[in-house]
Amino acid sequence: MKRKIAVYGKGGIGKSTVSSNLTAALSDTGLRVLQIGCDPKHDSTRALIGGNTQSTVLDYLKEVRPEDRRLGDVVTQGYKGCLCVEAGGPEPGVGCAGRGIISAFDLLERLGSDSIESDITIYDVLGDVVCGGFAVPLRNDYADTVYIVTSGEFMAIYAANNILRGTANYNPDRIGGIIFNSRGDPEEESRAERFSGAVVCPIIARIGRSPLFMEAEREGQTVVERFPDSEVTHTFRDLAQCVVEGRRHTARYLSESELERLILGRETQTRKCRESVPHLQSKEKIRPYTARNVTYDESIHGCAFSGASSVCTSVEGLTTVLHSPRSCAHFTVQLDSCSVKGSCVRGYQTHEEFLDPDVVCTDMTEDTMVFGGNNLLRNRILEQVDAGRRDIAVITACPPGIIGDDAREVARQVMLEHPDVRIAVMDEDGNATGDFMQGVMDAGIELARTFSVKGETIPDSLNLVGVKTMSSSAQSELDQVTEILGRIGIRVNCVLPGFCSMEDIADIPNAAASLKLNPDVFTEKVCMFLEDEYGIPTIPTPVRGGLKGTADWIRAVAGQFGKDPEPVIRELSERFDRMMEGPRRLLQGKRCAVVTIGNDVSWIKEAIDRSGMVMERGYVLHRTDYNRNLNSEWIDDSFTVAEEKDVGRIIEEIDALCPDILLVPVTAKVNPRIYQSRLPCAPTTDPFAGRLLAEDWIRGVLAPKEEEWRRDVA
Repeated sequence: MKRKIAVYGKGGIGKSTVSSNLTAALSDTGLRVLQIGCDPKHDSTRALIGGNTQSTVLDYLKEVRPEDRRLGDVVTQGYKGCLCVEAGGPEPGVGCAGRGIISAFDLLERLGSDSIESDITIYDVLGDVVCGGFAVPLRNDYADTVYIVTSGEFMAIYAANNILRGTANYNPDRIGGIIFNSRGDPEEESRAERFSGAVVCPIIARIGRSPLFMEAEREGQTVVERFPDSEVTHTFRDLAQCVVEGRRHTARYLSESELERLILGRETQTRKCRESVPHLQSKEKIRPYTARNVTYDESIHGCAFSGASSVCTSVEGLTTVLHSPRSCAHFTVQLDSCSVKGSCVRGYQTHEEFLDPDVVCTDMTEDTMVFGGNNLLRNRILEQVDAGRRDIAVITACPPGIIGDDAREVARQVMLEHPDVRIAVMDEDGNATGDFMQGVMDAGIELARTFSVKGETIPDSLNLVGVKTMSSSAQSELDQVTEILGRIGIRVNCVLPGFCSMEDIADIPNAAASLKLNPDVFTEKVCMFLEDEYGIPTIPTPVRGGLKGTADWIRAVAGQFGKDPEPVIRELSERFDRMMEGPRRLLQGKRCAVVTIGNDVSWIKEAIDRSGMVMERGYVLHRTDYNRNLNSEWIDDSFTVAEEKDVGRIIEEIDALCPDILLVPVTAKVNPRIYQSRLPCAPTTDPFAGRLLAEDWIRGVLAPKEEEWRRDVA
C-alpha cells in the first residue's frame, strides 16, 4: 500500500493536531508515514518530534547552495519512525506563501522525495484553498484522497465547502470524508451533519473537546503517544483505519445562498455596490490619465513596465532601478538598443542616453517570489545612493505586484535616511496597469510630480509633449522641431515624457504652453495632466509632417506667442521645392497607388504631387485599434476611407491596375513588377518627409522590373 492524503480545513480548526495524531496512530500499526507540513508557521510536526522545530524546506532553499543540498537535511525522524518535513514560508506580510508551497514541493521532487520509503504520506495544508499554491496537494500527482476538518461553526463549514469546490476543479472523486472537530457548541454537531448530508460526504470521525490535547502539547507529544488508552486516542485509531481502507466520495458543494439557508436558516441578497451608500458619491469628476487601450479596454500591446523603462532610461542624469527578474530587465533594455540600431540603419540621429543607459536590475529570483523583494530593492537603491546617485526612478515588473512588494514604502524609508535623494516610483507591476503606452504616460507624469520645481513662468517657452522614445527618427525629428521653434523665437522648456535631462524636468511647471508632438491619446492625456497640475495651456494644433502640416502648427504656435511665422514657412516651402527638383525629373508621369492606416495623409499627397507622379488610387484604412483618435479632417479628398475587411478587394484592384509604385505600410501580395514603397506606421513630424519617400521611389523606378534570381528559378 502506498497512499497520499491531504488534510484541509479552515485556519485554526485543528488540522495540525488531527494530522499529527493521525500520523502517530498509523505509525502505531507499523506503517511508515511521511507527514509534510504545508504551513508557514512550520508547526505541523512538532508533537511528533518531541515538541521541537525543524529546518524548513524554504529556509534550506534560501540558505544552502544547490550543489550542497541533500534530501536528508530537510527530513526529520519522529515518533515510531515517522518522517517529518516542514515546507515553511516567508515572514508575515511579505512574499508569497502560496508560491512557497510550490517551490518547496519542487525542491523536494528535485532532491528525490519519491525515493522515500513510506506507506502513507500526509499533507497538512494551511487553511482554505485560497490560491493555486495551497491547492498543489490537490493535483493528481500528489494527494489521492482529501480529508476535511471542520467544526459546526458557519465559517468553518464555509471553508469546508470551498475546499470541496476546489477539489472539484481537479479530480472530484477523491474526498475521503469530513472530520468533525468540536468546539463545544451544543448545536454545532447538528449543523455539521446537515452539511454532510447536503454534500453527500460522511462524517468519518467525531473528535470532542478534551484537556488531554493541551496536556500532551505541554509534553511535546501527541495525545496518541501521551495517552494511548484514552477515548480520544481510540477515535484517532478508528480514523486511521478509515484512512487505510481508503474509501472515497465525489466532491459536491453548495452555492453560497444554499449554504446560508442550510446552516443559518436565512436568505441573503447581494446588493450592487453603487446602490449601497448612495450619499457617498465623489464630489468631483476625476480625469483619468489612461492610454487608449486602457480607456477602451482593447488588447494590450506590450507592458507598462517596458513603456515606463523606455522613458526613464532616456533621461539624462536619472538612474533607473528595474525591480524585476533579470530576463524582464534584459528584454526591456533591448528595446533601447533596438531604437539605437534603427536610428543608425536609417541614417537618423541616435539618442545618446540609449547608447549606455543608466539602469540596474534587482535580479528577482524564485527565492524573492517566496520571501519578498523589499529588502532586495532597498539594497539595490542604497548601492546607487552610495555610488553618488541622487535622482532615481523605480519601476516594478509583474512579480513585485504578485507578491505585494511595497516599492513606495521602500523609497520613502530611503529618502528619510537620505534627504538629498529623490525617488520616483512607478508601480506598473508589469502590465497590471496597462500597455506600453500607459507605462510611457505614467513615467512622464511621475517624473514631473517627483522632480519638477514650480517657479516663475518662462516667457516664450513651451513643453514638447508626446515624444515616442522607441521611434528611430524621434531624436532627429525633435531636433528639427526645436530648430524651427528657435527660428520664431520660442524656447523648448522640456520634452515629455522622455529624451530630456533632469534639469529640463525641473522646469516642466514653468513653461508658458504645451505643444503636442502627435495627436495620440497618450499625448492628449499628458497635456491634460499639465493643465490640471500646473495650469499650462495646450496649443490645440499638434506637430505634423509635410509642408501643410508644418505650416499649420507653426502658425498655431506663433499665434499663441504673438510671433510672425510667415518668413519661416516661406523658407521651408522654397527649400522643399529645391529638394524635389531632382526626383521630379525621374518620377514625372509615374503612376502610383496608396494604402495607409494613418489619417494624416497630406504629406504623402504633397510628395506625390511635387514629384510629378499621378495617384490613381488612394485608400485610408479605418482601424479602430490604430486611428480611432485621429482627426478625419486631415484626409485629402482624393483618398477613400475603407474598412479593414476590404483590404483583399483593394489589393486585387491595385494588382489589376498595375501602377509603377504602391505605397503601403506592410508588403502586399501583388505583381512583382509593382515596386512597393513602405510607409511609416507612426506619424512623422519631418517637414521634408516627402523627400525621403521620393528617394525610395527613385530607387524603385531605377531598379530592374524583374529580379535576376527569378530567371534562375525559372
